[in-house]
Amino acid sequence: MKTQIDSHDCRDDDIDAVIEACLEKLVQRASVQQPAELRNLLPNVDSDLRHFVLVELIKLDMAMAADAGTLHCIEHYVDAMPDLLSMETVPLDLLMEEIQLRKDFGETPSHDEYLLRFPQYEALLDQMLTRIEATRSVAKCGLPPEISVGRQVDDFLVLAKLGQGAIAHVYLARQISMHRLVALKVSHGSGDESQALAQFDHPNIVRVFDQRTVAEQALHLLYMQYHPGGTLADVVQMVRQCDSSDRCSRLLLDSVDQNLLRAAQVVPDRSAVRQWIETAPWSTVVAWMGVQLAKALDEAHACGVLHRDVKPANVLLSAECIPQLADFNVSFAGAAGRAGAAASFGGSIAYMAPEHLRAISSKLLDEPEKVQEPADLYSLAVTLWELWQGERPFACDAIAGSWSDAVSIQLAARAQPLKEPQRSETASERVLEKVLRKALSLDPEDRFVDGAEMAGRLRLSLHPETATLFDPPEKSVAMTLSKWSPWIVTCVILLLPNMIGGCLNFQYNYHHVMTTPETKEGLGVVSWIVNLTFFPFAAGVAIWYARRIVRAVDSVRRGARVDPSDLSETLELGHRAALIGGTLWLIAGVLFPLVLSGIFPDFSMTQAVHLFMSSLICGGVAMIYPYFGMALMATLVFYPRCLSGTMQDPQFDQRADQILHRSEWYLLIAAIIPLLGAALLISTEGASQLFALAALAAGIVGLLASFFAYRFIVNTWKQMDAVLSKRTSMVPGELTAAS
Repeated sequence: MKTQIDSHDCRDDDIDAVIEACLEKLVQRASVQQPAELRNLLPNVDSDLRHFVLVELIKLDMAMAADAGTLHCIEHYVDAMPDLLSMETVPLDLLMEEIQLRKDFGETPSHDEYLLRFPQYEALLDQMLTRIEATRSVAKCGLPPEISVGRQVDDFLVLAKLGQGAIAHVYLARQISMHRLVALKVSHGSGDESQALAQFDHPNIVRVFDQRTVAEQALHLLYMQYHPGGTLADVVQMVRQCDSSDRCSRLLLDSVDQNLLRAAQVVPDRSAVRQWIETAPWSTVVAWMGVQLAKALDEAHACGVLHRDVKPANVLLSAECIPQLADFNVSFAGAAGRAGAAASFGGSIAYMAPEHLRAISSKLLDEPEKVQEPADLYSLAVTLWELWQGERPFACDAIAGSWSDAVSIQLAARAQPLKEPQRSETASERVLEKVLRKALSLDPEDRFVDGAEMAGRLRLSLHPETATLFDPPEKSVAMTLSKWSPWIVTCVILLLPNMIGGCLNFQYNYHHVMTTPETKEGLGVVSWIVNLTFFPFAAGVAIWYARRIVRAVDSVRRGARVDPSDLSETLELGHRAALIGGTLWLIAGVLFPLVLSGIFPDFSMTQAVHLFMSSLICGGVAMIYPYFGMALMATLVFYPRCLSGTMQDPQFDQRADQILHRSEWYLLIAAIIPLLGAALLISTEGASQLFALAALAAGIVGLLASFFAYRFIVNTWKQMDAVLSKRTSMVPGELTAAS
């Protein structure tokens, strides 16, 4: 019966499903008696897509016939279907398939023979013959015979077939000795997959238990953790079928529950993770998935292992919806995983990074390009975007006529602007979109440095209040302050309180402490000398330390990582300025009485005490205002801005403890200032009491301002603790997954 798939139903997102359905039909028939029978398996779609599907069917039929001991050449199919395929339109990947199968049969295909048959590929024949020789070992062992359900192999009772790939079958099996369900991969050759996977002990990477060899049947058995919750591909399918307004976390739970019921597994009824998922917005759930998968990739990359095929079908789900990254090569993909010689290059082109697609082409054009860790992060971003939106972030309107054409079309699509997503303007969704866009950068250098960095940025999306801090709205106070020059902000906060304090201190001592014209004149002269010495020094220190803030902000603007020492100095500046300002005021408080008492014999001890206490009050003001001012700017603007790109700070816990501890001490200093003002009020008489009263009022206002600043700093750093702290995990399900 002919496979009926209407053309209007065949979107870009459905092409993989169309091909897989056709290939599965062919697998069920176990090859065809006459090549013309392949017509009956073609879908009712666009002619270019029909050509693409026909080529894939021919490749699979050639491979199955070769497994049965018969080698079919391309002309075998061209002669039977001249209206659908000609020697001039034979794609390059079909040519590669025939060459590989002939070499597996022990033949030696010659350049002259293929030049005569396919003159259009004259420039590529030598390269193809060389490349095929280098890659033929991948599929040399072939696919082992299928094991029937109910049969026991070694220690395993086969319960159901889960999938099939180019070199292996994957089954649901019961390990008899351990009384547990496992996913059993059966192949002829061991390869290095078991060693690569067995080294991981990560809650979001499928766990490999062990491997065995059945010598008499030449079978290699790799058995691993089985998850009955299905894959992210099942969830994506549900997302595609609903309107954007209906996308919610219930889709994930429903998909997992349906798969649990099919596998006769119990649906958890008391799960904190599932309860959290049910109440979380859809974009937050997508980010939650991304955090765990990005950390899994970071673990793999740290061990020198690249995944190369991150896609929804390769993300398994536990009963509690915990994602686990699988890398079976076949990954439960069905017969579509067996795409012929071209598939030996690995990966699924719809999710590949541009450099991965170019690397596939370079295997034909002899221009190899190295595919590194950022390619996996790109594929993860495509996967998350599709989960979020129900479609991939780029449009591929053209229909490929061959596998190599499909690679070219996908590569061209990567260079186009990303689709505009359907979104709300919540902070969580803004963060999610920015993260995915960065991970989908065309240039690998513009993506995240590693999976940990991407996970940290996605983690921010789980906490909307904190997300607003690191990604403030355009018209917010934080965004407005972030646009101001760091030089101006820093100098105003550090120097203005000292200048105001200096003016008030001089006016108080000049009018209310100095009693003679001579002492007033002496105070003026000494004040000029001290101010012309201390203020330029303080300004120079402020500029010297402020340069680190400017450098940190400039790094953020350039998209570079902020130097940890610059980040430390940004948080230290308020404390340094307070210490320097307080020290200078203390020196001035001692220096003024000593100098004036040495110059004027009638300068009394009472005047000296007033001069010293007024300096202490002004010095305290000059400490608390710069400290809390810079602490507020660092907490609200500078620190979030410096970390907004990476969300990585290994010293966060130490920094948080330090700034909170210091803020407590400066709050204490702020409380002492009104007491000094009260003491000054008690010890003064007459008109000077007005100034002392003003100092007392200013001290009380300063205390209240310091208290509110302290509370804001404490609350904000607690918010950041949920995202950046290493002491506690705030990602739902992490502990559950690990246990």
